[in-house]
This record gives sequence, structure tokens and C-alpha cells, in this order.
Amino acid sequence: MKQLNTILLLVACAMLGSSAKDTPQEKNRVAGKISMPSHEAVLQRGANNGKYCEQDPPSSRKKELEKQNHPNLHVVVSFHPQSFQADMPPSSNSTLNQIEQTFVPKVLPVVKGSTVNIHNNDSEVHNVFSMTPRATFNIGRRQPGKSVPQVIDKVGVVEIRCDIHCGMNASILGLDTPYFTKVDAQGNYSIDGLPDGTYRMQIFHHVMGFFNQTVELKGGGVVYKNFDLTKP
Repeated sequence: MKQLNTILLLVACAMLGSSAKDTPQEKNRVAGKISMPSHEAVLQRGANNGKYCEQDPPSSRKKELEKQNHPNLHVVVSFHPQSFQADMPPSSNSTLNQIEQTFVPKVLPVVKGSTVNIHNNDSEVHNVFSMTPRATFNIGRRQPGKSVPQVIDKVGVVEIRCDIHCGMNASILGLDTPYFTKVDAQGNYSIDGLPDGTYRMQIFHHVMGFFNQTVELKGGGVVYKNFDLTKP
């Protein structure tokens, strides 16, 4: 019996040693600043076609929402592990609102497989649909106060529209990583808790698209990574 216990102990120690070796242990932080060109908020209004398109001029509240939705305020910075497989629990409390004929937020990042609650916070009927390949859906027309869940199974950009108001547009960004954040009003970002390893650092701008570079993290320190989108 004593010999058996010794063998079991050795096996357990070997398993623990293997787990510690195979699992990234150190946690790193990456911070930096994304420099972006200055431009006016992008709102693709359609022509005035009666009830089917937005009416000008926009309300004061809508103007404020447009400022909050400026693409420079919704830049997503994400880190995609290349040297290990990360756990990817679904994003929680993910909501895409409809307010003053505007989708809020302009860009909603979620982990692939997450459920997004699409909520009509407006005083009129709205629709939400996507014609993005491999992410096509149409929730139909919904009355004010109604919320509809929609699972996002695609990695990449899912373009969102309303078939009633042709100026409404937004993007849901499906990600294959749990490590992501948005920049603040000055373009700064910070992500904690990244295990040691090699990553693809991805930057997504609603107007300018995707930018990538490789990042190596090791030792549980702080790495500063700036990115300049003002350069051609």
C-alpha cells in the first residue's frame, strides 16, 4: 500500500508539473496610444424619401449621439493568442441600442458566440438586419421598448442596418479572443491579464479598417505599444 501511495504521489506531481509547464503563468499588461486622423463624425444619411429615410435637421439629442459615436471613440484594440489557446467565455451584457434613429454604440465588440440584445429605445418602430456573409439575419420590425437577442457566430465585422431609416448603421465586431478593449477619448488603451505568449495585436477603426502587428509578451511586465493611424 505504501508503495502504491508513493507511485500515485509521483504521478500527481508529474501531472502538476506538466500542467504548470504547458499553461502560461505570468500575466502581462499592454498599454499605449492610438493616434488617429481628425475628421468629422461619419453618419451616412440617405436621401429624403418620406418615412423611409431620416428627416433633416437632426435633433439636438441626435447630434450629441453622433458626437459620442465618432469612429475615433470606438476603436477596438484586441490581442489574439498565437502560441496558446485562450478560454473564450461569451461576452456578457452586450446591448445594441436604437436611440433617435441612431445605433448606439457605433461599434460593439463581442467574443464570437455571444448574444447581443438589440433594444429599441426610441419612440418609433425600428428594424435591425445584417447582409454580412455568414452573419445574415433580420429581426423584423419592433415596437418601442422591445428587445431581441441575436447570437453573433462570425469572427469579423457584422454590418448592421435598419430597413426603415437608411441612415442608421453600426458594426458588431466578433472576436476570437477574450482580450480586447476600446480606446478612450484621447486614444489611450490598457489591457491587463494577458498570459505569456505571442499575440497578433489587432486595431479596428470603423472607417479605416484593420491594422495588425505581432507582439511578444513575457515575464508579467508592462509593454507599451503605440500605433499611428495618421501615417499612410
